[in-house]
Amino acid sequence: MQLRRVIVHTCMLAAIVAMAGCAGHVSRGKEPPMPLPPGISPAPGGLKFSVKITPARFKLGEHVALEATMFNDSDKKFERRFPTSCVWDYQVAGDLRILGPHRMCLQTVTDLALEPGELRVISRDWRGNARYFEVDESLAPGTYQVTAGLIQDGQVVPMSDPVTIEILPR
Repeated sequence: MQLRRVIVHTCMLAAIVAMAGCAGHVSRGKEPPMPLPPGISPAPGGLKFSVKITPARFKLGEHVALEATMFNDSDKKFERRFPTSCVWDYQVAGDLRILGPHRMCLQTVTDLALEPGELRVISRDWRGNARYFEVDESLAPGTYQVTAGLIQDGQVVPMSDPVTIEILPR
């Protein structure tokens, strides 16, 4: 009888400790999406775009790396047909105008297919000339926005959070 009481008390204590560990935990399910920044379009079909620039503040002539990514964050294959060879890219904008990069697209139908979890990357490594990230003109000291997204009518539709870069005078 004594052994039975010890087992019951031990089980009750274990249950209390387990429930205490769960106190305050509420199952919330999927978090609601954050609102998109102004000028940013939602990406279709579970795609996610991002831009990373290292460093984000730099002087003219310093080494800078840009990485733009497109990721299929869904459990379904993403497929879309584009009227040219230009499918997705990044863009640099400043003073309410797009500065580049300059792209030449072949006039051929191009199919984009990304499997669930597939990642595509564009890398640009700037090593000292005056034309950062293949833009159409040299960038003067100032602040610029860099985004990534699918291309529509020859232009990038911004679908990533914008990354602000600052080019400092020498």
